[in-house]
Amino acid sequence: MTKLSAKGSAPTHVDRSRFGSRHPVLAGAVLVCVALVLGISRGGTVAAAPSVTVADSGDDAAPRRTDPGGDGPFDSDLHRLIELREMIIGKWAPDDPEADIFVGTFANSGKFFRLDLVLDKLVNPPGPTGLVYFEPFRYGDHPIFGFVEIDMDQDVETGGELNAPQYRYLGNIVRFGGKPEIADFQDRVALNASAFDGDFLTAPFVDRHGEEFHLALLGSEFTSGDIEEVLGDSDTIFEEGETWQINAPFFHRAHGYEPFSLATGGAHAGEYAPACTLQFQHDAGAEVTYVSLVFPLKNQGAGLMVGEPPEPDNGDPSDHASVKEGLVDLHDSAVFLDSFPTGLPEEAIITEWMNKDPSDFLNPTQWEITALLGTSYTVMDPAGEYFVWTDVVPDVRRGDVNGDDEIDLQDQQLIQQYIADYDSADGLADGRAELVEFATDFSVFDVNHDGVVEDLDVMLVSLPGDLNDDGDVDLSDFASFSVCFSGSGVPYSPLECGLADMDADGDVDLRDMRRLVDMLTGPGTG
Repeated sequence: MTKLSAKGSAPTHVDRSRFGSRHPVLAGAVLVCVALVLGISRGGTVAAAPSVTVADSGDDAAPRRTDPGGDGPFDSDLHRLIELREMIIGKWAPDDPEADIFVGTFANSGKFFRLDLVLDKLVNPPGPTGLVYFEPFRYGDHPIFGFVEIDMDQDVETGGELNAPQYRYLGNIVRFGGKPEIADFQDRVALNASAFDGDFLTAPFVDRHGEEFHLALLGSEFTSGDIEEVLGDSDTIFEEGETWQINAPFFHRAHGYEPFSLATGGAHAGEYAPACTLQFQHDAGAEVTYVSLVFPLKNQGAGLMVGEPPEPDNGDPSDHASVKEGLVDLHDSAVFLDSFPTGLPEEAIITEWMNKDPSDFLNPTQWEITALLGTSYTVMDPAGEYFVWTDVVPDVRRGDVNGDDEIDLQDQQLIQQYIADYDSADGLADGRAELVEFATDFSVFDVNHDGVVEDLDVMLVSLPGDLNDDGDVDLSDFASFSVCFSGSGVPYSPLECGLADMDADGDVDLRDMRRLVDMLTGPGTG
């Protein structure tokens, strides 16, 4: 059992990921968790762990612009790339829910769930992004934006984002160099911008992620008056060692349910987006920022926060609100739709809840989570795009364009076939397939995300790190790399140094050097 106080003691948890792990240390941690869940230990039966950790590979953040042309104003030196180290989720028992819900322990008896995003270095709350107020850096130079989607019933057919899937995981994951190996997502990932056709019935089903709830990291959800500086100097800038708690509706039920939901009390019919508290806490010693959400699993927990008896599950997020209440409304709404169907095909994302018991889905360690995180353009983009995505979880294997967890000849052939099919689309037969209106458009075959599918993308698949194309990664490649080394934020010649940009972030710097060192195999050992 792990204690986490408002003063920032770093938690230690059992590692688990629904998506598996190729890293030997993480794989071992997954086995430990499985042993705990199954009660396999020398001491006999052991209770399931109250929290789990989904780890990211680390040091893999790279900018992915979304504006036409992919040249929107963004300064990665001034505004740090948002990088996720891990996500921790589990049942949470606050010591005193009325005083501070963030002081307590992960425990199977907890009436709340806690989600921690552990982010590299100092990360601050997002400022507003919009036509009237565009101040993304209102609270500091390194704001976090994005969405963490939670599939609570482990059913990809139920739940989703119907109106703006281009801002979610399925709509952006291939920008990071490949297709995820997750079986449930194989026919749902946007392989290019044509996936956003606004048609619920056509593949790929990018609007049908399966989420029940999501954490929306958006500056539009709160104002400065919603912030309590638990530890800080009250200058409205989130700085090292500070702790802020922000009360606002960050935790939304999936918006795709709203046209079919009986919920009342929200900003509009069917909405379930209750007020909650999000904590930003910087640990100067560990050089990480925790972004934490604690929220009631049942209305019993909501009552404990205000010292009241729990109210019934009434589908009204403006009074006592909880995960179960939001799920109960889905069940009740599905029963209603069974008798009074709308005739709209989109209601399919809720109708299966008629046969589900909400109480079966209140174990956070079994929830399936995806995250899409990023920062903001320096100034408002003329096309109205606000976000530069930088990190995703679960990640993809760069170059695995068919999502089979292998980087092999088949991936190379698929890229080559794409080049052959679209080479002359721009009127030139030059062995290059340019993406029109990149980066509004994108392609899974554009492995380095530079707006062109070409031989360089094929070479990146063949043997990453083999800069001289001799079939191995050795000191000769390191010598070639040193010629291309430009430093953070300094562009290079793609023709001469494209292979040296190991993280596809537009420069050749120390991050790329670390990756190349990890890939060194020696002469003749490709």
